[in-house]
Amino acid sequence: MQATGSMSFKTAIVHHSAGGNTKVLAEVLASLLPEAELFRVLEFDIRTVHEYDSLIVGTYTWGNGELPARMSAFYSELEQMPISHLKTGVFGTGETNYNHFCGAVDQFRDMLFAKSQLVATLKIEQMYQEADLPRIKKFASLFTN
Repeated sequence: MQATGSMSFKTAIVHHSAGGNTKVLAEVLASLLPEAELFRVLEFDIRTVHEYDSLIVGTYTWGNGELPARMSAFYSELEQMPISHLKTGVFGTGETNYNHFCGAVDQFRDMLFAKSQLVATLKIEQMYQEADLPRIKKFASLFTN
């Protein structure tokens, strides 16, 4: 519970992962954002999105640049919500040998750019490495008040 009168910047990190790479990246971001709440996409109640100041979406990419089925449903629901007040970001993991590296990130980016206050995107090759940490920290820093 926050004390009355204190300022709190509340972030929801909603992710979906198949092999674990996106999940680990979501956990790292949550550790860098003390006010963040971490949700698997199936655990997040989209009707509560208005309770947050920012929303960070994490997804892997399926096939040749497509949204995974579970993220596709979330995408469609989110697209219908009034989210213009939200600072948003999207991150994902993928493989650069595909023509559309992290194509699902690009799809979310385009929709969030039109519907919300898109701050940043972050694409990571498979499992994040030590060399990716400066970019991850920079991304997270954009969601602190």
